[in-house]
Amino acid sequence: MRELAPETAVEYLRETKRVPPGRGVRVRALGWGVSNVVMRVDVEGGPPFVLKQARERLRTKALWVSRLDRIWTEQAALELLSPLLPEGAVPRVLFADEANYLFAMTCAPDDSAVWKEQLLAGAADLEVARRAGRLLGALHAETRGQPALESGPLADGTVFDQLRIDPFYRTIARAHPEAAPRIDSLIHSLLHPPRRGFVHGDFSPKNLLVHRQGITLVDFETAHAGDPAYDVGFFLSHLLLKSVRAAPDDGPILALIPAFLEAYIESVGTRSDPDFMNRAGAHLAANALARVDGKSPVDYLDEPRREAVRRFALVALQEEEGPDELILLLARGMQSFKEK
Repeated sequence: MRELAPETAVEYLRETKRVPPGRGVRVRALGWGVSNVVMRVDVEGGPPFVLKQARERLRTKALWVSRLDRIWTEQAALELLSPLLPEGAVPRVLFADEANYLFAMTCAPDDSAVWKEQLLAGAADLEVARRAGRLLGALHAETRGQPALESGPLADGTVFDQLRIDPFYRTIARAHPEAAPRIDSLIHSLLHPPRRGFVHGDFSPKNLLVHRQGITLVDFETAHAGDPAYDVGFFLSHLLLKSVRAAPDDGPILALIPAFLEAYIESVGTRSDPDFMNRAGAHLAANALARVDGKSPVDYLDEPRREAVRRFALVALQEEEGPDELILLLARGMQSFKEK
């Protein structure tokens, strides 16, 4: 396998004739993510595109590895979703190189901003939350019954286990034995979902690119056929963590949660799964705990706020509640910051 970097990608693209001879080419690294090399390629006289190549060893302090062929899971997800979702909602695959575990895809608009960065800067836009809810709802609704979920890369949950279940859920179960039975039950529901549907597995603000035309969702390497309730809980855990960072001024970010949920429910339509939101609430709590005590902790919480998340998550894991009720529990826990 030929590992690429911005310094070597131009030579690769010329050798493989992916760019026309004589055209100027500029390559720069895109900064998000820990598991791949992602680069923007600007070609003179043509539209920009993105090169993405898998790496076996992830860029974390703790040892964390995943198999290289997860890149084909992402390709399969994009090829499934592109014709089902509105234009620009997800990138479109341009070409793939099996020997080098990479593919190229269309680039989001030039005015795109990573929503995570906007949230950390204090910009809590309700309309972006609604767009995210509508997009996730459409993603779950439009993929129901798709044959691609029954065989091929998306039917294999191994990478999701490597990148989510093991470093997040099994790690926190070892760190908090008192919560292990509840976490083990969540793991079982992920491995044996009540109803299999498309799961992004990393639906979070860092993978939502906001621009004038709407939002674009990226990074599908953990996509698989599983329990869509995970996506809802995973996403809400990120909003929760950012509300804790903003505490005591947590109101604007907490308000994003009901806006997202209302839009999601409206978009996904009716469900015959009465336990869906309770599972989503449990995944919210488990993922929040994983981002302080798992293998990939967030880097924007101080120790008092990490401890606040820990207390909230351990209590919430004992509850059989949906996201709305858990957010009220969090808000009460944030009172300690308001009183200082």
